[in-house]
Amino acid sequence: MTYRQRANAILALSFLCFVLVFWWWYSHEVGLLGELLFFVIQSALIGSIADWFAVTALFERPLGFPYHTELVYSHRTQIIDGMTHVVSEKLLQPGMWKDKLYTVSFVDKFTNWLTSSGGREKFRTLLFEVAQQAYEYGRQSKNQQYIAAHIRTYLKRQPLLSFLQDRMITMLEDPDSQMLTDIIGLIKDCVRSKEFETVLIRALDEWMAESRTAPHLIMTLNKFTGMVDTKKVAKDVQKGIIVWLERWEHAGGKERQWLCQKLELQMYAMNGQLTYTVQRWQDQFVDSLPVEMWLTSTQRASQAYFTTGVEGKDKLQNLLEGEFMHYLDYCSQYPEIKDWIDDQIRRGCEIILEHEHSLIGVAVREVLSGFDKKKFNAFLESKVGEDLAWIRINGAIVGGTLGLFVFVILKVIYEPFFVPFIRNLFM
Repeated sequence: MTYRQRANAILALSFLCFVLVFWWWYSHEVGLLGELLFFVIQSALIGSIADWFAVTALFERPLGFPYHTELVYSHRTQIIDGMTHVVSEKLLQPGMWKDKLYTVSFVDKFTNWLTSSGGREKFRTLLFEVAQQAYEYGRQSKNQQYIAAHIRTYLKRQPLLSFLQDRMITMLEDPDSQMLTDIIGLIKDCVRSKEFETVLIRALDEWMAESRTAPHLIMTLNKFTGMVDTKKVAKDVQKGIIVWLERWEHAGGKERQWLCQKLELQMYAMNGQLTYTVQRWQDQFVDSLPVEMWLTSTQRASQAYFTTGVEGKDKLQNLLEGEFMHYLDYCSQYPEIKDWIDDQIRRGCEIILEHEHSLIGVAVREVLSGFDKKKFNAFLESKVGEDLAWIRINGAIVGGTLGLFVFVILKVIYEPFFVPFIRNLFM
């Protein structure tokens, strides 16, 4: 039972009790206790009705009374201005919220919300709605082409060389690490493979084709006689790399440290050339990816979730929820990941508050101004409705208490002392 229902129940109960006591008053002989009960219930009813009228007059016209009623809606402009000012200038100032943002863990708050029954159902509904919108958007061929182009552009912009170079340099700083030994063995196995030899031959063929116009003697000879055997060169390079890796794998402490330092310096020296080569390879690799085919396959695979009714909806919700909860569990096992996510959310909030702060007031004003009378009253009453209902409850309690106090004054002081005095004065 809500507080409004309780207030209405107390008002109805006060009225019913008043009717019963009033009937008893005129149909039976009553003593002091009966007079007290009638006076208290009458006062409680008057307090309930008065506060019901006052609270109702804030939002509506009680009993059609036209004067100084519907106060909230009549002054909605001033109320909206005040709320906009409070939200934009007092509550959401970037400086005030910056320190508070770093005391809140958004991941923990979100996890607690998900563990509640209402939060879990809302989240499942949100997951399905987002998936459905993505499915409808991706069904159009022009959107698929746009998504594929955007994916390729994004993949080409990723700093692959910087990422690999940073990880490699970090690993080279510890020559005796087991990870470095494992990676050397893995690279050696890759170099020994036929696929690597094929890649070398292809790279040499491309290099030869691009260098035919160079004024070098060997290229001039290759142009006219075809003396350079790229397959033999590729095998020699492959053998040389394997020999170098084996030497590195079995090298002692000082020699291995020297090799690591030499490779690190070589990587810094070849940074420009490596950047061009890796970026070119990365672009070619991204262009060769069948992104459109993946999108089409994904579209067909997900079609069953949206065409089989409630069963498909439940399956998709369970799948998405399971994957999301698995990621949350992973974050809980690695606090640094959770801290990173919280930090990214905080930075996003700071950017929004700093750059879009002026739009907060505009958004609040537009939303509230779009409410009609019913929605506007419901919005305010949802925030303070319980307190307003307590005003009505307190009206009955205070009215009854004052009635008891007045009755005691009348019976103990007024009638025994003041009434005889007044009668003697005028008679």
